[in-house]
Amino acid sequence: MHRRRPVDVNEFLRSTPWVQAVPHSVRQRVLDDVYEHSYAVGDVVARKNEAAQSWIGVMEGLLKLSDVHRSGKPIMFTGVPTGDWIGEGTLLKRELRRYDIVSVANTRTANLPASTFRWLLDTCIEFNHIVMARLNERLAQFIGMMEIDRLDDPVARVARAIGALYNPILSPHLDPVLMLSQTELGELVGVSRQTVSSALKRLQQEGLVAVQYGRTVVLQPGLLQHYEERDADVRSPSR
Repeated sequence: MHRRRPVDVNEFLRSTPWVQAVPHSVRQRVLDDVYEHSYAVGDVVARKNEAAQSWIGVMEGLLKLSDVHRSGKPIMFTGVPTGDWIGEGTLLKRELRRYDIVSVANTRTANLPASTFRWLLDTCIEFNHIVMARLNERLAQFIGMMEIDRLDDPVARVARAIGALYNPILSPHLDPVLMLSQTELGELVGVSRQTVSSALKRLQQEGLVAVQYGRTVVLQPGLLQHYEERDADVRSPSR
């Protein structure tokens, strides 16, 4: 097997669409100010109710936005795959984070300091357009998650939740290997691990995913995004 060469932070930034879109006059400050962090599986990247110190981009790996319900049940809002950046809304509003950010896989992040993020907002109209587009896309993503939550068909719920992670605007560096466990997928979708396992088997039979130990290979993200509910008489007997 060939090991993938680790991504250099400057290489990652230069291939990032929003960095390419800002003028050369400000790009160098971005390259100079971004710093890198590495996290093992389960590490907390940022905690709920803490001030945001940076805009966080995923160079390699996978993060999740999560919280704990007052009942003690874990809630996963969404995953943040390779190429995505998270936390622009918190930085814009200068508020405390409303969720924990946790590493799901061994992850390397590129961190743009909050001061640089705000300097870009103050000085770069192109960056303002980028942030507005991302906020609009993020809003659509969360509305989509609400729609998923209202689906009755658990296979469709799992399919669309996986497909929603593969957003070409938010996550241009799409990796077909999804490093979410079935338990974590269940947290994201709001169903049991057993239901996720059954749904993945169905999606694998349809050629949309390949299920492997501890991960899922996403073969047809576009079809997953638009997966249709099945009639009640052909659904799995339990959620």
